[in-house]
Amino acid sequence: MIARCVKNRALWLISVFLAAVLGIAQASPSNWTGDYQPCNNHRDLLQRGHLDLGIRLSTHDAALAHQFERAMDFWAAVVDLDWHIDNSEDCSIQLVDGSPALFDIGGGHSSTVARSHLPDLPAFEGWIAFNPGLKLTEQEMFLISVHEIGHVLGLSHNPSASSVMFFLDLDDNVSLDIADLTALAVRHKLRPGILDRAGIVSTRVSLPSY
Repeated sequence: MIARCVKNRALWLISVFLAAVLGIAQASPSNWTGDYQPCNNHRDLLQRGHLDLGIRLSTHDAALAHQFERAMDFWAAVVDLDWHIDNSEDCSIQLVDGSPALFDIGGGHSSTVARSHLPDLPAFEGWIAFNPGLKLTEQEMFLISVHEIGHVLGLSHNPSASSVMFFLDLDDNVSLDIADLTALAVRHKLRPGILDRAGIVSTRVSLPSY
C-alpha cells in the first residue's frame, strides 16, 4: 500500500470519499469554477479519433508536474493520443494549484486531495486541481494524477478496489479493468490490443511502446 501513517490515511480516505460525493452535488449541473486561465482547446478531449493534447502545468510543485507528466505517458499508452507541453491558453488540459476555497468542503481546513472537471457537465475547461496544502508522496502524486486524468477523459468511478478509478484507497498495483477500458473505448480510440489486456494495464509496470 502507499506508505502513509494510519491517521493521515484515514483522513485521506474520508476526504476522497467526500470529494466524490460532494463533487457530484456541487458539480451538477456544472463543473466547478475558479480564477484559472482558460484552456481554449479543451474540446479536443471530446474527440473520438487520435488526440493531440497540449498540457499546461500551472503548478509551483515541480515534483507534481513531473508525476503528472508520467501519468500522461501512462494514458498515452492506453489511448491513441500524443501530448506536449503548452503553457498557453491553447492547452487542452491544465494542472493547477487549487485555491483553498475549492477544497473547503466543510468550513475550515480540508484534506481533499484533488478535483477534476468532468466532460459531460457544462463549463468544462479540462482543469485538474491539486490541493497545495497537502503533502503527498511522489507515488501518490502519480496515482492521483492518473485517476484525475481518467475523469477528464470521461471515466467515472469504478467500484472495484483493484481499479485506478476506485473512489477510495489506491494500491500500488492498481490497474485498468475491463469496465474502465470498455467505457473508455466508447469515447476514445484505444491503442491496438489494449482491450485484450484488461487488468494487466497496470500503473505499477512499464507499458510497451506503441
